[in-house]
Amino acid sequence: MSFAVKLNTFFTLCASLLLSACANLGGPSASPVDGVGDAPPAIPYQELSGQSLFQLLLAEIATNRQEYGAAAALYSEIGSTYNDVAAINRAVALNQSIGNYSGMLPLAEKWLLLRPEDSTALMAHSLAAIATGQVDEGLVSLDRWLVAEPGADVSIILPAYDLLDSAQRAQLDKGLLALLVKHPESGSLPYTQARLKFVEDQPEAALLWVDRALAIEQNLQVELFRFQLLLNLERTVQAKQAIEALAHQVPSNRQVALQYSRYLFSYEPDNLPALKDLYSRFATEPSIGRTYARAAFEYQDYDSATAVYNHLLGTGYRNEANYFLGRIDLLNDLPNLAVDHFEAVIETPYLSSALAEWIALARPQDSQRILAAITAGKRAMPDLMPVLWRLQANYFQLIEQDLLAWSSLEDALQQFPGNGSLLYDQALLAAQLDRMAIMEANLIAVLKLEPNNINALNALGYSWADMNKNLDTAARYIDQALAGAPENPAFQDSKGWLLYRTGDLDQALLWLQKAYSNMKNDEVAAHLAQVLWDLKRTSEARDLLADLIRDYPGSGYIGVLTDLFNE
Repeated sequence: MSFAVKLNTFFTLCASLLLSACANLGGPSASPVDGVGDAPPAIPYQELSGQSLFQLLLAEIATNRQEYGAAAALYSEIGSTYNDVAAINRAVALNQSIGNYSGMLPLAEKWLLLRPEDSTALMAHSLAAIATGQVDEGLVSLDRWLVAEPGADVSIILPAYDLLDSAQRAQLDKGLLALLVKHPESGSLPYTQARLKFVEDQPEAALLWVDRALAIEQNLQVELFRFQLLLNLERTVQAKQAIEALAHQVPSNRQVALQYSRYLFSYEPDNLPALKDLYSRFATEPSIGRTYARAAFEYQDYDSATAVYNHLLGTGYRNEANYFLGRIDLLNDLPNLAVDHFEAVIETPYLSSALAEWIALARPQDSQRILAAITAGKRAMPDLMPVLWRLQANYFQLIEQDLLAWSSLEDALQQFPGNGSLLYDQALLAAQLDRMAIMEANLIAVLKLEPNNINALNALGYSWADMNKNLDTAARYIDQALAGAPENPAFQDSKGWLLYRTGDLDQALLWLQKAYSNMKNDEVAAHLAQVLWDLKRTSEARDLLADLIRDYPGSGYIGVLTDLFNE
């Protein structure tokens, strides 16, 4: 008799117990099972009172509202007072569902007094006893449970393991090994050992136990756990063979198909035909559709991605679908449609990304809609507020409303005065608005909060170099930034400009040429032109100015260089 593995333990008892009909409560049918010995029950039967029946009604209402703590308390009171097995059954299940094992244990003990050989009572008692540190008592119930039900799924005890100290864990491990000797036909025992070894970060040992479990009996969930272990051990070839074999053996199993789709996306994302085949066979499984759509998007099969994402709009993945549909609209040069999709994204983790894409369009006509979306996000997700304030300020900067951007950052810092990202953003904007004292103060504050923030180190180091002050400290900051990101062209430009300020023109030229080869913008071009001019390489400097006029006609550096070259 194969055991049924329950991977989701939150309602392992609730699934089988909690849905018992209230009609079974309160009458003689709820008394101990006939024929379990001839002795009377340890606790005399009591007729449920009117008050108790009212409590049952309240408990059912609480359960339907998913107020499991309240329901557990109500059922526990009834189960403790009366020898009503169905009420005790529910009380045990509810206490287990909320992790109240100390409340579950006395009820399970009473259940065993009433029905000593009941498999479900033995299961409940073994879990509650082990979870509360009474390992030996729990092992006794496990043994009795396996005698009564050789195919019992003893992995029910897994949630209890996290509650044990090292000595209790060792005690449990020893007891399980003894049970393996006594019950060699149980595939659940070695599987449970495998899961416990995995919790202890021993995947190799877990794999050995899994193979032992499968040698006793084949079990799909154990096979899937083996697949996950192989991935954990980076044995991807074996993992692929395992999941493909399962997909062939049980082609209609959704759980196998879901694991296979995840494998393909992680390890063979270009295998679109396989993902498409899974989606065609499991079109109503949104997780598989999501995986296929994402892979199709990444590999530029936008027609397939669009079709699947449109289907996913009616599922729990609607936010993700709208985000990627918006990106596809942008690729197809359909900004109005893209905006509609981005606006429909209202939850994390895609809200900030959708807003960033929308804001990057820099459309003044969307101002009211963008601000409404940001305001709604702030209200619904307070933890995301600093990010949303930054996006708001960025939007105002992009549409050349710097004062509104400034006021947004001021308001944000009133709410989050110690937020390094907001301080950094305001520092950069302060530099643009020539509010240099605020810029310096903010960057210094950021570095007090985050001493290794390479962007702040570079920004402050460059600013001091540009102002020709604190050059020794500026050099140290820029070198520290470069140590963290040596290929960052902005940091290379800072290094070159600092060397120019300290008079090392030859080294300055090398650093600025390296920066300009990686990041051609007007600022780096202006720095390079100035160094070339000071090195008397005037023809190259003028050529750079010509490039600057051609590529960046609105740059403020054009006038600076023109005046320099005409002196």
